[in-house]
Amino acid sequence: MRTSKRSARIVAFTALLGLAVVAMPGAASAYDVAGDFSLGSNPNGAWSYGWSTTIGSAFNLDPTNTTSAYGQNGLLAWFDVPEDFGSESVVYNSTASPLFIGGHTTFQPGQLALNPGLTGHDAIARWTAPSSGVFNVAATFSGLSTIGDTADVHVLKNGTSIFDSAVNGTPSPTSYSGTLNLTLGDTIDFIAGFGNNGNNHDDTTVLSATVVAVPEPGTLGLVAMSLGCLLSVRFLKRK
Repeated sequence: MRTSKRSARIVAFTALLGLAVVAMPGAASAYDVAGDFSLGSNPNGAWSYGWSTTIGSAFNLDPTNTTSAYGQNGLLAWFDVPEDFGSESVVYNSTASPLFIGGHTTFQPGQLALNPGLTGHDAIARWTAPSSGVFNVAATFSGLSTIGDTADVHVLKNGTSIFDSAVNGTPSPTSYSGTLNLTLGDTIDFIAGFGNNGNNHDDTTVLSATVVAVPEPGTLGLVAMSLGCLLSVRFLKRK
């Protein structure tokens, strides 16, 4: 009996140790472009906000931010200068209420959008891999203006396109989903341009995007081992 109790303690300790290792704090495993948005800095953790002149060309960080884009308090934005309807921007509604701009565009609470620039600058939300591993990447682009979008939208990995589409109308969503093997420092760009009509009028494009790390097989094995140990404890206690 004494041996069984000692064995149970050892197995229980092993199980708890395994679960503690799995639960140890580390790098974030899930990223959300809207939920993670911040004006604190650019880059902001794994996210950065900026623009390029053409798809796949040099990425330029937005240098300026505001807490009242287009005169709306709580409408946060990173943008290139000057801040007006011609400037490229990444915009987020931080309030609990819809915000109206330009007569045709309504930002819902918690909504993030890409605004291409009047001169053709593409608006970009960039995610940079903080570690190597396998990640599930998902993105949906949709029109925000009641007049209707005419935006070209893209997802790039390290400057090379892995998804090209267009949003014509409202909301007219178009989506990408894929599992990518990434190396530390790899970049994923979510992009909106002003489309084939050659202007950015009413091309504000909602972006919903997430990047989620896929657990490594070793981690899943450790969880399975720990659960097996806990079942063994229950068995030994019965003896």
